[in-house]
Amino acid sequence: MSDLVRMLSKVSYKELSKICGEEELPKSGKKLDLVHRLVENLPEDNLRGRLIEFMGVSKKIKEHNLVPKHKVLTKEQIDKIIEKFGIKKWQLPKLLDKDPVVLLAGARPGDVLKIDRISETAGESTYYRLVVRSGN
Repeated sequence: MSDLVRMLSKVSYKELSKICGEEELPKSGKKLDLVHRLVENLPEDNLRGRLIEFMGVSKKIKEHNLVPKHKVLTKEQIDKIIEKFGIKKWQLPKLLDKDPVVLLAGARPGDVLKIDRISETAGESTYYRLVVRSGN
């Protein structure tokens, strides 16, 4: 089961039915039918946006001055980071896949995010986080 299907499965039947109605998709059937209908007929970015709305988080979160820039790294970039620090990918600090910024970035479990933070005292610093599947 994909991470998107698993996250949509946590949304209430009523909310899934509402989304189907707004997207002019059939609103009837079992909850899992609605989930699969949405996954098959809507772009992933649209569904992730809906999940964020359901969680009560605005897309403007990425624009907030206290939220650092997050970027999903390519496999080649990940390999360079791992070689530079002499570690294994799983040894990176973790970030849950249900984190609102992870959803907005479109990251999936196994992806690595580069986080650029700016502070008055430390200046600019870069962090790396491995996206992992949440337990529930």
